[in-house]
Amino acid sequence: MRLTLIGHMTVLVELDGLALLTDPWFGPRTWLERRLAPRILPPAFSPEEITTLDALLVSHHHIDHLDEPALTLARRLGCAVIGSQGVARQARRAGVRETVPLRAGETTPLGPLTIHAVPAEHPLASDAVGFVVAGSQSVYFSGDTRWTPALRAALSPFPLDVALVQAACAHYPFFGNDGMSLPEAAALARALRPRWTVPLHLHCAGKWLDRRAGIRIEMENADRVQAALSAWADSLRAEGLGVQILEPGRPAEYVKRET
Repeated sequence: MRLTLIGHMTVLVELDGLALLTDPWFGPRTWLERRLAPRILPPAFSPEEITTLDALLVSHHHIDHLDEPALTLARRLGCAVIGSQGVARQARRAGVRETVPLRAGETTPLGPLTIHAVPAEHPLASDAVGFVVAGSQSVYFSGDTRWTPALRAALSPFPLDVALVQAACAHYPFFGNDGMSLPEAAALARALRPRWTVPLHLHCAGKWLDRRAGIRIEMENADRVQAALSAWADSLRAEGLGVQILEPGRPAEYVKRET
C-alpha cells in the first residue's frame, strides 16, 4: 500500500492495483472558500496532474472535503464517487456518471477491494460517514467525526493496518468540537491499535489541535504545530504504537503484515 498526502484530508491511496482519493479538496478557489477554509499550505498536486484514479471516497459534502475541481477530475477520468447521501447527490448534479451513496454499515465492492462505510458523528453533516478499505491490507479513513462508542464498536472487528484520522477540528459554542483533535485521535489509536496512525486535517487555519493546551493551526505558527505533533507522536510511540506524519507530496509505503 502506498499513501501520498496531497493536503488536509486528501490522500491518494494505492492498494491492490487501484487508486483512491479521499475527501478531495484542491481549493480554495473563491473568496468565500478562502474565507471559510483558509489553507496554510497549497495542495501538493493539482487535479490536472492526476492521470489514473478508480474512485473518490468522500465522507461528507463540506467545501474542504469535496470541491468542483475534484468533481471535474471524476468526470474527466470516469471514476466513481463513493460517499454519503449528500455527496452522491452533489456528484450526480455535477454530471458524474457513477455514484455510490452509502450509509454506515453498508458496503460496496470496488474491484479486489471492499469499501465499508462506518459511523461518523459530525454535528454539521448528519449524513457523514467514514470508510474502511479492505483488501490485502486495510485502511481506515475517518473523515470528520467525533470519537464515539458507536465508532469504536464499528471499527473493532477490523485489523487495521493504517488509520487516517482527523487530528484537528473546529469548535462551536453550541455544538462543541466538530470532530477529533489530538487527544481524541490518541484515544482512537490506543483503543484500536492500528499498525500505523496517520494524523490529518492539518492544513486549514483555525482548527484546534488541542484546545485545552491552546494549540491552534494558524498561518504563522508552523513551528508550534510541528512541535505539538511531534510530542503527540512520541507519546504514542512510547506506548508501542506506530505513528507516521505524512509530508505532502512524498509517498509512504506500508508493507503487508506477515502472517
